[in-house]
Amino acid sequence: MPSGTDSRQAASNDPPCPWCLPTSATALRVLSLILCLSGWPPAAASAQWGLGVTDSARLAAPRLTESSGVVASSASGVFWSHNDSGDGPVLYATDAAGHDLGSIRVERAHARDWEDIAAGPCFVAPGRCLYVADIGDNGARRPRVVIYRVQEPVPPSGPADTLRSVPVFDSIVLRYPDRPHDAEALAVTATGTILLVTKDLGRPATLFRARANGPATQRLERVRSLPIRINAVTGRLVTGADVAPGDSLLAVRTYVSLHLFRLRGDTVLTPLGDPDGVTLPFVEAQGEGIAFDGPDHLVLVSEKGASECGTIARLRLTLRR
Repeated sequence: MPSGTDSRQAASNDPPCPWCLPTSATALRVLSLILCLSGWPPAAASAQWGLGVTDSARLAAPRLTESSGVVASSASGVFWSHNDSGDGPVLYATDAAGHDLGSIRVERAHARDWEDIAAGPCFVAPGRCLYVADIGDNGARRPRVVIYRVQEPVPPSGPADTLRSVPVFDSIVLRYPDRPHDAEALAVTATGTILLVTKDLGRPATLFRARANGPATQRLERVRSLPIRINAVTGRLVTGADVAPGDSLLAVRTYVSLHLFRLRGDTVLTPLGDPDGVTLPFVEAQGEGIAFDGPDHLVLVSEKGASECGTIARLRLTLRR
């Protein structure tokens, strides 16, 4: 939606997750209790790496109901998130306990369908920037998508701190080399490569890249199809991505699974595991975002979906070398 839209009454452009079926009020309350973080299994593993839940909470910010992307702030313990379509251009601050830490408006940005957020070099100024990906396109009709680059602001101080704003430094307009694609996953390497993974129903998850220090309008370069077994019925559709510190790993998530790939520069090398990935060791209503929080922890966020709350969880990542 355009900048200035302040209503959450507009419906999200995202279709509900495939397994979020209508339920009775009683069943929904039971589902909500489960989804709001009770009784999660402790761990999941592949032959090469494992996951274990360390923290989990519901997202307390009343307006952060469609949390679609997440990134660790440079301020320790703080995470930035955002809603997808139906909200204005707003960044929300939270922590691993899900506390409402306030919000900051992004000036001169539009929020048509924000789907992910990443951090990387600014290039246009010193310091660290946030890259907000307006890349959602359920109908695969947009001739161009946009990434807004914003110098990372000082986090707000609490729930009442919602009146500050930060300007967009610049925007990067991207077009695909073949045809429009739906996408929800963005990562930015420390050297400034933008990695984007598609979410096309019935088609492979395809990795594209662009240059964060390139021209304002760019044609994306197709890198490769990722060996992820896409299955809309089981929820294996790509909804988020991030790069580990040091650009050693690319993590790609679906609604229900996690997939790791070794990186060298901006080149994806070896998948760590089979195409089904590792099933997430907990239940989310509609899992969307993922971010590294240091080299051995991941943060995942979920929209509220059919539940009463969105969630945030931290997972410990153990690589078996």
